[in-house]
Parts: sequence; structure tokens; C-alpha cells
Amino acid sequence: MTIPCYYINLDRSPERDASFRAECARAGIEPTRVAAVDGRTIDAAEQARLSALKSGRLGLGPGEMACYLSHRKVWAMIRDGDADWAFVAEDDIHFSADAGLFFENDSWLPASGVDIVKAETARQRIRMAPALYATAHGHDLRILQSYHGGTAGYFVSRTGAARLLELTEGVCDALDHVMFHEWIGVVGHLSILQLDPALCIQDYLVGKTAKRSGFKSTLDKDRAASSTEAGLKKRPTGLALIRREVGRPFRRLGASLRAMVDNARGVAVIKRIPIREF
Repeated sequence: MTIPCYYINLDRSPERDASFRAECARAGIEPTRVAAVDGRTIDAAEQARLSALKSGRLGLGPGEMACYLSHRKVWAMIRDGDADWAFVAEDDIHFSADAGLFFENDSWLPASGVDIVKAETARQRIRMAPALYATAHGHDLRILQSYHGGTAGYFVSRTGAARLLELTEGVCDALDHVMFHEWIGVVGHLSILQLDPALCIQDYLVGKTAKRSGFKSTLDKDRAASSTEAGLKKRPTGLALIRREVGRPFRRLGASLRAMVDNARGVAVIKRIPIREF
């Protein structure tokens, strides 16, 4: 049985819809469109309900709320569907040249015990368990042990979708933090694997090449406005700014050295997840 691919797309973004369908056609994937919840249409009562669920550590505007509701909409479809696994995508990703192999059937996926297989890369350094969980079509799967941003491409099991719906019922924040950051508390109840190399990447991370569509994040303005409104986005000034800028290269160097040591000791695999040709 092929793995169903659900992609989230706003009704007012037909160009992104066309781009994603072209990506799927190139990869041999037959997608199912799910109309995204539009932040412009969330009424005041619903915004108040969701706002009451936020942590207070992040801004939460209608765009983030809509993202949260859209993914929950897809999770409910997967929970109530017949497939043991499904793929959830946002409409601005590019697939690797071999991505289609992973949708032909679910034999490469665990029969039980795993909720999510993160298939994208955010080009950030992440930490994974040193032990190889499995391999599939020349890609490694390891247990994800750190935050890895983005919710643009991931496989989720039917039981994982049900678990996500339950775990996120009482929390609403930036969805990638909710799903993958330990401080919110959801990720501690999930089993998550990372594909290495990745199968997909968001358009804004591709770089200035002919393959880039030029799509901008639909959440950037929303995040900036909600963070400012909540008093969370404060640019340091004076001595604080100098300390931050002077210390930045030393913090990066320290992180790189710690990663090298942990990799050398074999206590973790710490790296930026690459993506093959797409």
C-alpha cells in the first residue's frame, strides 16, 4: 500500500498549490490537498481560546494558530483513516530525487513503537542517538535527541497522529516547538526518528538557485507582530548588544567543539542533516 501524502495549502495560495503538485509529479507522489485553516478567518472567540493555551514564552498570532489547527486537521484525518502511516507536508517544500521510493509502501517504517519520522532538514545542527535504528533506501534513521525546527515534511503513524491530537489538546504555540522542543513537554511522550539524508527542504532554505521558487514564509510577519505585542521581541542595545555580538563567534565555536567531542566519543551523532539532489 502506498503511503498517503497530505499537504496543507491555503485557498488563497494557488501558486504554492501548483508548485507542490509539480514537485509531487516529479517524485511520482500522488498528494491529497487539505485546505489550510486561514488565520484571517479565525474568530475572536477561537483566538481567545487558543491564546489561553499558549506558554507565554513565544508570540502567538492568528497565523501560528492557523498552522496549529491545520496540522491537527490532518492528524484527525490520519487517525480516522485506514493507512498505518501517512506523510504530512506544507506546500513550500522541495523533494529529493529519491523521495518517491519512500512513498511506494510502508515496509521500511517501524511496525510499532515510533510516532514520527522527520523527513526534512532545517539546515541546523541537531543531535541524534549514536546507534543506527534502521536504514531505508540508503538513508539512515536515528532517534532524534534535540530540537529540529520545521513541520514541513514528516511521516506520522496512525497511532502517532492520535497521540499528537491528545497531547496538543491543551497547548498551542509555534507548532515546531510544540512537536519537537522539549521545553513544551509534548516531545517527551513521543518516539521520533530522523531521516539522514533528508527527503525534503523548505523553499526558503534552498538558496538563491534556479530551483528556488521564492516563496516567503506565511508566518514571519505574524511571528514578528505577535512577539512584539507580547513584549517578547526586544533587540538588545548598548552594552548588552556588544556582549551578544562579541560573544557570538565564541558560542558558535564552543558548540562546534562540543559536537566534535561528542561525535568522536560516540555518545551522539551531531550534524546538520543534508539533502540529496532535488
